[in-house]
Amino acid sequence: MSNITETKHQKLPREQITPEYIAKIRAIRRERHEREQRESELKQLRTKYFIKRPILYIPNRRTICDRPLIDVKIMTYNTLAQTLIRRTTFPDADEAIKWHNRSKVLMREIKFYHSDILCLQEVDKVQWERFWVDALAEVDYKGEFFTYPGKVHGVAIVWNTKVFDENPTSVIPITLDRIKAGGEIPPTTRTRSVVLIVALKFKSTDPHNSSDKPNGVIVATTHLFWHLFGTFERTRQCYIIMDKLNQVRNELRASGICNHWYTFLMGDFNSQPCDPPYLSITDKPVELNGRSKAIIECSASYQYSKRRNGELSESSTSSSSSEGEEEEEEEEEEEEDAVEGTAADDQPTDPRPHTYNATPEQTAMVENIISLHNGMPLKAISLYGVGYGLVHPENSNFETRNGEPEISHKSTHWEGLLDYMFVIKSWNPVVTTSSPETIDTVEKDCHLYIKGYLQMPLSKDMPDHVEPHTGEYPSDHLAMMCEVSLEM
Repeated sequence: MSNITETKHQKLPREQITPEYIAKIRAIRRERHEREQRESELKQLRTKYFIKRPILYIPNRRTICDRPLIDVKIMTYNTLAQTLIRRTTFPDADEAIKWHNRSKVLMREIKFYHSDILCLQEVDKVQWERFWVDALAEVDYKGEFFTYPGKVHGVAIVWNTKVFDENPTSVIPITLDRIKAGGEIPPTTRTRSVVLIVALKFKSTDPHNSSDKPNGVIVATTHLFWHLFGTFERTRQCYIIMDKLNQVRNELRASGICNHWYTFLMGDFNSQPCDPPYLSITDKPVELNGRSKAIIECSASYQYSKRRNGELSESSTSSSSSEGEEEEEEEEEEEEDAVEGTAADDQPTDPRPHTYNATPEQTAMVENIISLHNGMPLKAISLYGVGYGLVHPENSNFETRNGEPEISHKSTHWEGLLDYMFVIKSWNPVVTTSSPETIDTVEKDCHLYIKGYLQMPLSKDMPDHVEPHTGEYPSDHLAMMCEVSLEM
């Protein structure tokens, strides 16, 4: 009987089916069941793993402040909309690309870093209600979501209700296509890009003192126009965002609700640190020269398709997922046309030329938007750009990257930095020169202290395949996070 093995439909003489034989068969079946269960559990665990990155704290920095300080962790994260996923775009993703797996990894990652303010982009509209709201509430988060009507994904701002009041002071959704920059520069095409602004008040330091007015935080997040030739439009959108932030800051200051409002802008800007959208809000006064000037003038010359330009009426745009997906596919096809040079003969085919012979009209378009930016009384300071070199110099000393890390996004066709975290400060438009920002001047002007950064990998440290991938990253973008101390 020692050589007995289980065989399906095994027929034995009745006299051989002894209690010992039955016990042996049951033991074999139990062992097989336990082995299969272990394998299933391991598979489930593997889908929940992600690459954990440390927070790199700035060494030997002391905060000299006579006011109370509160530590706040702020994160931005493009989570990759499930509605945009195509197997051809993520050929190695396997099980990691499925939402029931990926959602668990995303949430575990968010819990692990446990930021106090979280800005999300590419959040599926249907999953916001079905998944995110309840999953975030389980760990004391509350959030606001906004998207363009009919679009299948949008942006969200989430906050820790143990740090901030559960109900925001203000929630301001903005559709960028419906606003003329400076009241005069209309959108160059229909982008369906949005901005969400939320004003959050810190929980009172003394609930028994009605005169106590803790500071507040204004948070804005966006996902700018994605198109390869969209540099001019993204620069236009940046002005609208800064202009709206200026209005919100002034209104909240006048309300007297808080003593001081910190202002942060985060998101996926679909631009590199040497590009006009980034430079238009960080370099004051803005002076575009060389390649950056050529890129935006080339962008101003690009003619978008009739459908994208709005000849498909707004009323025909349904909120259904199918039509939303069709529009996303149209964007992908249009991008491929631009890359392959299949556009009309008079269209530019290189979105990043070193030189460009612009017409007087195109030059005037660029000069007008830059003039608006130079009249804006706000300036954006990149939190990573101003201090990441102190903790990770190997990943911040790249030419034309303004101190920013090398990458935040990797796809089959491109990798680089698209995501940013900005703190906003006042700037005097009358000033004709501007000295370079340092971490000391930023901390002094913004009344905050930068403690550390979530480590960003170098390109050479990234896996060879595209993310998401089991046990690595759940999105094709990397989360960015900065820990700051704010004066209270």
